Amino acid sequence: MNLNHRLMIAIVKRGHSRTVIQEAQKAGADGATILYGEGVGRNEKPTFLGLPMTHEKDVIFIAVDGHFETAVAEAVTRAGKLGKPGYGLGFTVHLSKLLGVPHLKERPDDRRRRKGEQIMAQGLSNFQLIVTIVNSGDSEKVIAAAAKAGAEGGTIISGRGTGVNERQKFMNFTIDPQKDVVLTLIPESYTDAVIESIENAVDLNAPGRGIAFLIDVENVFGVNHSSLG
Repeated sequence: MNLNHRLMIAIVKRGHSRTVIQEAQKAGADGATILYGEGVGRNEKPTFLGLPMTHEKDVIFIAVDGHFETAVAEAVTRAGKLGKPGYGLGFTVHLSKLLGVPHLKERPDDRRRRKGEQIMAQGLSNFQLIVTIVNSGDSEKVIAAAAKAGAEGGTIISGRGTGVNERQKFMNFTIDPQKDVVLTLIPESYTDAVIESIENAVDLNAPGRGIAFLIDVENVFGVNHSSLG
C-alpha cells in the first residue's frame, strides 16, 4: 500500500509538549505520543559547578497526513519555539505503512512529487537520523563520539532490550538489560564520519554492545542556523 503519511518527530523542552500537540492537532495532525528524554546540544551546558546537568526533553511522535505537513511543522515550530538555542528541533520521515488510522488508509504516495522539496525554505542540506541503541550508561560515549565527528548534539531516550547475547535469569525471572536510545540528527555529508566515531567509541561490533541504523530525513524545521557552521 502506497501511503502519503509522515512521522514527524519534535524534540522540545520539557513542559512544552501539551501546547505543541494542541497546535499540531489544530493544523491537521492525527495524534501524538510523548516520550521523555534528555538532550545535549552545543548551546546547552553539560555541567554546572562540576556536576552533570540534565536537559530534560519531550520527544513527540506525531502522525501527519502529508497534505498537512507544512502547516503542522509551522505550528509545532511556533508552539515549541523551535529554532531558539536550546529549545529543540523537528524533522519528518516518510512512512511506508501506517496502521490504526483508517481514514488515512487510501492516501496516495506523493514522494516523487516531493523529491528534493523542503516544507520550509531554510536552505538546509540533506539530513539523516542516526538511531543508536546501547547499554545504559554508554549514551554519553555516543554523544561525545558524534560531537567529535561534527554532530551538534543528541537526544537520549531510556528503554529496555533483550538480545540473544543478553538474556539473564534470576530465580527463574528474565532480566531485561536497560538500554539508552540516542537520536542524532546530522547533515548527510557527516554521516560516515559520525557513524565510524560512534562505532569505535562503544565497540558496536562486539556482542551485546548495541546497534545503530540510519533513517533518511525528508524535512527539517526549527534548526538554529547559527549552529550549522
